[in-house]
Amino acid sequence: MCGIAGIVSYDENTNILQVVKSVSKILQHRGNDDDGVVLFDEDNVYCSKIQHSIEFTSSHLKYLSLLPFENIPVKKYPLALIHRRLSIIDLSEYGHQPMCDESGNVWITYNGEIYNYLKLKQFLIEKGFRFFSNTDTEVVLKAYLYYGKTFVQHLNGMWAFCIYDKRSNELFLSRDKIGVKPLYYYHSKNVFAFASEQKAFHQSGLIPFSINISAVSQYLIHNVLEDTEEGLIQEIKEVLPGENVFVNLANLCIKKEKYFHLSELLNGSKTHFDEQKIIHQTKKLVDNSIHQHLRSDVEVAVSLSGGIDSSIVAVSASRYLNRPIHCFSVVFPDKPGIDESVFVRSVNQQIPMVEHLITPTIEGFFNDLDELLYSQDIPIWSTSTYNQFLLMRHVKATGIKVILSGQGSDELFAGYQHHYVAYWFSLLKHFDLKELFQHLKQSSAYLSNAYILFLKAIIKQWYFPQKSIIRRYLSSDIVKQDNFSHPHKISDSLNKELIKDLSYRRLKAFLKCEDRASMWHSVESRLPFSDDNDLLHWAFQIPEKMKLKNGVSKYVLREAFKDDLPSLIYQRKDKKGFEAPLKEWLLLKEEMILSEIKEGWQELINISEWKKEFTLKNKSSNELKLIFKLYLLNRWKKIMEGKITVINQ
Repeated sequence: MCGIAGIVSYDENTNILQVVKSVSKILQHRGNDDDGVVLFDEDNVYCSKIQHSIEFTSSHLKYLSLLPFENIPVKKYPLALIHRRLSIIDLSEYGHQPMCDESGNVWITYNGEIYNYLKLKQFLIEKGFRFFSNTDTEVVLKAYLYYGKTFVQHLNGMWAFCIYDKRSNELFLSRDKIGVKPLYYYHSKNVFAFASEQKAFHQSGLIPFSINISAVSQYLIHNVLEDTEEGLIQEIKEVLPGENVFVNLANLCIKKEKYFHLSELLNGSKTHFDEQKIIHQTKKLVDNSIHQHLRSDVEVAVSLSGGIDSSIVAVSASRYLNRPIHCFSVVFPDKPGIDESVFVRSVNQQIPMVEHLITPTIEGFFNDLDELLYSQDIPIWSTSTYNQFLLMRHVKATGIKVILSGQGSDELFAGYQHHYVAYWFSLLKHFDLKELFQHLKQSSAYLSNAYILFLKAIIKQWYFPQKSIIRRYLSSDIVKQDNFSHPHKISDSLNKELIKDLSYRRLKAFLKCEDRASMWHSVESRLPFSDDNDLLHWAFQIPEKMKLKNGVSKYVLREAFKDDLPSLIYQRKDKKGFEAPLKEWLLLKEEMILSEIKEGWQELINISEWKKEFTLKNKSSNELKLIFKLYLLNRWKKIMEGKITVINQ
């Protein structure tokens, strides 16, 4: 797991050596075990390190001819590749990047983990390839040499990489199917640059920091961030999940190619297995994915929330490792409404575990907020991101580098309330009223919000939160950016709804938070439910009625691990999320929050409304959420403009 970047510049005003050094420093948190820089001109290749010693003892790597960075000739370089390494597989110097093939014609800077790399490696050895390292990076590089640009179809895992092929004078960028690993780029007439994080572009001085006001509107009104390739920061685009980008270095022309469409999952045939075989196959594939994600040359831990998904990861990993496993959990012992201590404790009693309990505090949240916002690149929308951030800080403090999470299971097996609504719509569409009424009756009482949403949708009153609130608090410039059409209209098919959740609506946003929170603390987060090809395709072969059978969410997954989970978790029907007590925290910091908004970015707010005297005590939940986002947006803007200095603690 690493940080990657690169720049192609034909702009005479670009000081590429200065930009390279700055970008490497900005991405340092993503990998502090090693760093590498390669600069190319028409005739030469210059390899260096910026932070670490340049000595290599391995004879194979001496061909790199590493120079101290300060000894690299000062001149114009059309191309530079940058890498920051977090050593997970093959901890030796053989894992140094950017890496090239034996000819020196093909180079890669790569971030990710390929879980089928050993199988691929064996195949390539049989085809005559030789390997000098035990890394998955070299397997990716040589799979490209064998298969060409279609080789990504043979990868199972998470990745973001750039391959520079001298033979075709082309850059080849790619991102994994679901978008677990991030990749952004900037493109102008004379410059093309890419990086793992957006801050690398503007904090290095490569481009000025400028905000996309349309994206601000989507964030404040719809709670949406990065749902298209153009995000909150002007001129920075995202390589989308399942996408390849090719850059011709002769003219900087770009060609994009979708190698994977999530909608393809809907076209697969449904299994004709009976229920027990479906349950058995689900367990087999989930276990296999978790076990592959445990492959590492360093210790692996688990993020244990106490929910079904993370508990499955913990019990499966523990069974495979056959030793106590470190489990990190966020708990609120004095807040029964959101505390999950009892569920965490039940897992602890089931498996050998080293328990780490973490309790966020209001003081900690506001002390860490600026660092949190800077680490995330863009504003957050809930306190759950802070819980992740704090958990990863504790993981780092123990010296552990890899942690497994249950993220993605809800989107495969139907774990949210709106999934019930999509299923009910499906039944209504097919006029299966008997099954519809039976399912409504069986569904748990905690689904009251789903019932309301279903009724509103039936009469075409699509649920749109806080419309009047938005017009009251936000400026007309922000409001007019949106036509108040709901971007989250619920599908009339459960699997279609799950596909939407796997894409822009939910999981993509969660994955972004997971990546930034973990990598800011130099921790690799692995997601067995999010990036396994076999599991992903299998989940959409399961009939919809099996996912919410008898009104029970994630029915197939629950039954698959019924004998492994504590009964308390197997029978669990509620879903607490990963929240902190937002309302309580806002009320305690009311004066500071309101002052920040009123004195901050004036273009965001309806000035006349904010001049009135009011208190947060009498505000609704939707009002508080909007006020919280306004506060966050103001702080984030100041940080990115350099008005607030952030240091990685």
